[in-house]
Amino acid sequence: MLNKVIVNIMIATFLNVKLTVYRFGSSFETLHGEFFLITKPHYSNRIDRILQKGENYLNLLMLDKIQSTPAKICLGLTALVMFVYSLNFMFLADCYSIGGDGCFTLLNNKSSPGSDFFGNGAPETAFNGILMFGIFLSSMIILIEGPKGKWTTMIPVMIGLFAMTVAMWMDDTGVLDENTTPKYVVPVVLVLYAVSYFLMKDEGVNEGLSDYKPGIKVQDKFAMVALILLVLMGLFYSLRMIFTPESVISEGFPSGEKWVSDLGSDASLALGQGVPSEVTVAVSGSLILVYTLWSAIVLTKGASGQWSVMHPSLFAFISVTIGTYTGMLAGTARTVSDGNQMDALAGPLVMLLVAIAYFRLRSEGMEDGMTFQGEEVESSWFTNGLLTFALIMGALFAIVSIFWENVG
Repeated sequence: MLNKVIVNIMIATFLNVKLTVYRFGSSFETLHGEFFLITKPHYSNRIDRILQKGENYLNLLMLDKIQSTPAKICLGLTALVMFVYSLNFMFLADCYSIGGDGCFTLLNNKSSPGSDFFGNGAPETAFNGILMFGIFLSSMIILIEGPKGKWTTMIPVMIGLFAMTVAMWMDDTGVLDENTTPKYVVPVVLVLYAVSYFLMKDEGVNEGLSDYKPGIKVQDKFAMVALILLVLMGLFYSLRMIFTPESVISEGFPSGEKWVSDLGSDASLALGQGVPSEVTVAVSGSLILVYTLWSAIVLTKGASGQWSVMHPSLFAFISVTIGTYTGMLAGTARTVSDGNQMDALAGPLVMLLVAIAYFRLRSEGMEDGMTFQGEEVESSWFTNGLLTFALIMGALFAIVSIFWENVG
């Protein structure tokens, strides 16, 4: 009732009209003193629709799909932190990696010229930012659409954050001695996220978990192969990055190669092109693990209603693909060695596999219960939104990578 009252006030303010209800109709008087008359049924239908839309938007602002206020606050804070870090890493990774020296960045790694970690790993940091953005989107889906059955989203995220926390606190390279903030931010985010999960148990977040019996539950052969490849590739990359980041770096950046030694030059370091740290690689592995587990859940639980799991993956790896190729145009992507080129192809390949799995599984109920602001939407609505998102991200990456010389 309170929502309707607030919406009425908002509508009256927005339209700048005075409404007088008569016995057989309604008359609106504009600010210019002009009157127009509509019939009562017309008025009722039109106003009801406006009120419903207004109430939906108000509910969206109030995030009322989650009833527990503490859960809403905890999840909202984790989403906010992910959003800030993801934006900074996606678009400002080069400036972040050089400690904000003479450039614009929201956050920086607190390194300075001459320090061991100055200018290291900007491309890898940007990749991490994109994966964080996908996790941010998954949290927003829960906040806006509600927590019912969202264990499929939240448990993998908690596992990934736990792996990231352990990797940071086990690091002995000294990279986090200069910038200790991530060592504390990540476990705090994990705790807040876990608290929100447990507070939403009474709101159905674990719906379907007790009935979950892992097995190959996808019927479409193309989608099945795509998901199996995603799981195998994800496990291969993520586990190596988490447990042996030093070997991943030594294989990707062989110490005897001239191009690797060139990355240590002042010119390369000033652009953030130095060899990534072990912590950066371990963070990449932890984030990839989240997406791997999401794919595994779709494969082993079945496609029905799993749009909320697959949407963040689609958005994230579309962004990875766009970021990779705009980086190539800008000359900031790593393309020197065969390994670099394979890594550059991995992102678009993953995007293709995720897209194949998603669109092939529409017939198996992938989009069952798909909503926006609590209202069911059609498949075409999401497809159009995905294309619009790709265009926006392409424009943003082009502006930041090609047209804006923030660093160098």
